[in-house]
Amino acid sequence: MPHAYAIEVTDISPRTDDRVGPSYDFTFTNHDDLNEIVARFQRRDLFDHNESKAFVTGLKLLGGVMLNHRAEPLFAEFAPAFKQFMKTLKSGAKPQEAQA
Repeated sequence: MPHAYAIEVTDISPRTDDRVGPSYDFTFTNHDDLNEIVARFQRRDLFDHNESKAFVTGLKLLGGVMLNHRAEPLFAEFAPAFKQFMKTLKSGAKPQEAQA
């Protein structure tokens, strides 16, 4: 069963004109429970909790777009490296172990 998510990105940086920064939002679906993946990733303690959320979400978003457009020449060179990266990540290797 697919999971549905909503993302909102709001620029919260201080602005010289005192206006609210621009924002955008979008929805997406994924077959994985991202909350469970974030929790598992946080237990691995590779990044702080905020970076873990950003990493997992960004990776799942990129992977989903690549999967939907796998025939696009844009991804031809990157797809094999991404696939290997995902295998390494799923194997539980930490960055230092992956380099050895």
